[in-house]
Amino acid sequence: MSTVPPLSDRAGPGRPREFDLDDALRDATEVFRRRGYHGTSVQDLTEGTGLARGSLYKAFHDKRTLFLAALEQTVAGTVQRIAGTLEAPGSAKSAIRETLMGYARRAASADGRAGCIMSSAAIEMMPEDPDAGAIITRMFRRVEDLFEAAVKRGQAAGEIPAGHDPRAIALQMLCTIQGLRILGKTGPSEQDSASIVAQAIRSLD
Repeated sequence: MSTVPPLSDRAGPGRPREFDLDDALRDATEVFRRRGYHGTSVQDLTEGTGLARGSLYKAFHDKRTLFLAALEQTVAGTVQRIAGTLEAPGSAKSAIRETLMGYARRAASADGRAGCIMSSAAIEMMPEDPDAGAIITRMFRRVEDLFEAAVKRGQAAGEIPAGHDPRAIALQMLCTIQGLRILGKTGPSEQDSASIVAQAIRSLD
């Protein structure tokens, strides 16, 4: 874990504050995904992370740097989670279904209403912010690659027809999970979310 060294900000007389950088980023991500980049103030971030303004500035310099770091952390976690499911031994088709169902369940939960920092950032900041755009694009491409590899594995095993275009299917699956993330803001039912996944999986037949 990355740790910020002791800072000059103090919780009280003679008590320097230390904090874990990864924990601070996770807390900041929660604030950004609920309020958006432009809707988040430094005050929101200090309240959401429990850190003083001075600590945030010394660790991250400004709000934008913190936001980009939160996006990077989200990319790493998302790719690791999706890869863990899609690359698991066994049926590739089942792995694709389970990956999509993970997003369907999230969309139908309270977490779904909080939204997704990546989806929100793509809508709010692209194409005006090239740095944020590069991070988001890199994550989308990596997710596409993971789905494409899973489709090819399914084709090699005879689960998915060889005539299907793996990249086109990968793009469809990416659109499905991003759509579920946005739909989650509206509070869809579990049945509605699951039906979206079922429709997407039928494209593998």
